Amino acid sequence: MTEAGFLETLKRVEDVAVILTRMEDINVVLGKITTIEAFIDRFGTLEALIERFESVENQLYYLKDMLNIDEAAKYLNISKGHMYRLTSNRDISYTKPNGKNIFFERKELDEWKRRNPVLSQRELERQAAIMTAHDHTGKPNHKKKGEKP
Repeated sequence: MTEAGFLETLKRVEDVAVILTRMEDINVVLGKITTIEAFIDRFGTLEALIERFESVENQLYYLKDMLNIDEAAKYLNISKGHMYRLTSNRDISYTKPNGKNIFFERKELDEWKRRNPVLSQRELERQAAIMTAHDHTGKPNHKKKGEKP
């Protein structure tokens, strides 16, 4: 084989290598397309898939320990303005690390939600029974009927 023939063969091998590399890239792209098609088959349309991703993204704040004002308002299902009123009245704890942005601890928000519970009739009766069994000091009331204190 002549030197020119050898160089020509080497050039063709290099061209084949480039083509194979492109084919690998094409296979990766085809794999991604297949994955997207599977998602579209599952969700119906690309718009439905995007909506689903946005829904998941919007719910990720539930995993965060610290929430900004928008996330906290959404978490409590109240308006952002109401959230600002709660902070202004100091009805809810918050932090202001840089002096501007307000952040809330999720556990503090959970505690705030649990304030002022409305007790069921059964729970009220149970607590009344406990209170009548104890005097005002919290000690058991052992006096008998008709007995003077």
